[in-house]
Amino acid sequence: MKLLKLQQKMPKLFLSWISLLIIFLVPKINLGKNILEINYLEDVQISIITCDPGEEIYSLFGHSALRINHQKGKQDIVVNWGIFEYDENQLSFGYKFAKGRLNYYMGIQNTSDFLKEYVYFQRGVREQLLNLSASEKEEILKFVDENYKPENRNYKYEFFFDNCSTRVRELLKTIFKSELKWGSHSLENKKTFRDLIHQNLVSQPWLMLGIDLVLGKRIDQNVSNENLMFLPEYLESIIDSTTISSNQITKNLVAKKTVLIPSKNKSKTKTKSVSLYGWIILVVTILGLFLQQEKIVNSWTAVLLSLTGVLGIVLCFMWIGTDHQATKDNLNILWANPFHLYIVWVIISKKWNKFSLVCIIIFGFILLATILFWFGMVQDFNDTIKPIIISLALIFFYYYRKNKIVIYNANK
Repeated sequence: MKLLKLQQKMPKLFLSWISLLIIFLVPKINLGKNILEINYLEDVQISIITCDPGEEIYSLFGHSALRINHQKGKQDIVVNWGIFEYDENQLSFGYKFAKGRLNYYMGIQNTSDFLKEYVYFQRGVREQLLNLSASEKEEILKFVDENYKPENRNYKYEFFFDNCSTRVRELLKTIFKSELKWGSHSLENKKTFRDLIHQNLVSQPWLMLGIDLVLGKRIDQNVSNENLMFLPEYLESIIDSTTISSNQITKNLVAKKTVLIPSKNKSKTKTKSVSLYGWIILVVTILGLFLQQEKIVNSWTAVLLSLTGVLGIVLCFMWIGTDHQATKDNLNILWANPFHLYIVWVIISKKWNKFSLVCIIIFGFILLATILFWFGMVQDFNDTIKPIIISLALIFFYYYRKNKIVIYNANK
């Protein structure tokens, strides 16, 4: 990649974080390296690396990788499933990312190079040395070598189901099969996927809102013990108490745990909730409807319905136009409806008729049902959204009352 060339093409805001990914995450890969060339397996140490979350968006959930350290052979590498294919064409890159078709791949880099990012950003890194026999080490090396072949290296990233952490989990499942007994985590079947990612977003309320808007009900299911390992911190915790049983002998999977870079114990600063803005929208809506100033009400309604209509188009695209599984079945479409844009046109043109009145009634009933049943909804709405839903319901009720008599008299 030619970084200087990219700098000339990309806006500074985009470059500020994508450059960090290029500098720190893209490994110095030796394409000719064959991991099976390692001899004297008793001198090989294989461990799982867990990295603390960072403050940048791409690092908020931490990272997992595999370390292979051949001390006598002076070969110390990290197997990293967190690399993505970068396209010099920014529009192409953005399109692939939005569509869920951005390929990630497995890369290999020197451990010293891998750790540079975490030293620079003062993010803690821990190592769990695996308790492996020579044959088990060989199996893992074969697995990694096979996975590193060009035809096997790429994979389609899915944040909840196929990422750097789940790749480590699946490696262990493949190697040990039924001999593997995962440690049990206290959060098993007690938290949803949405609950778990919220814990890492307390300092990013706007990002939390955005994620809650585009992710559907599929992430509101309770997470099993195995699926908890989609996040590096839970993979680390569960592996700590995982055991291997073979020939009536049980051993701990982890032989030793070492801190490579101490955690700075930065507390996650909880910023003010953005739900206040939702309540401000509700107050403005109620005030406008109470004053009954038609121009003000029409202008405010046009703005609000335009925003929710455009958002609805985005949600529909994320649902049916992308490969992202987590953005499907999104019940936010109940209130962020693309057809709100039709009502905006009716309000501006003042062309009310029976059809537009029927639309108002349907939209109103959908919103009313959402309000009445949202505590039992299969999807958890962000707190900012609830007062906005009430605002929309009040607006539709206002226009129904205002126009039903006019339309009735016009059709006599």
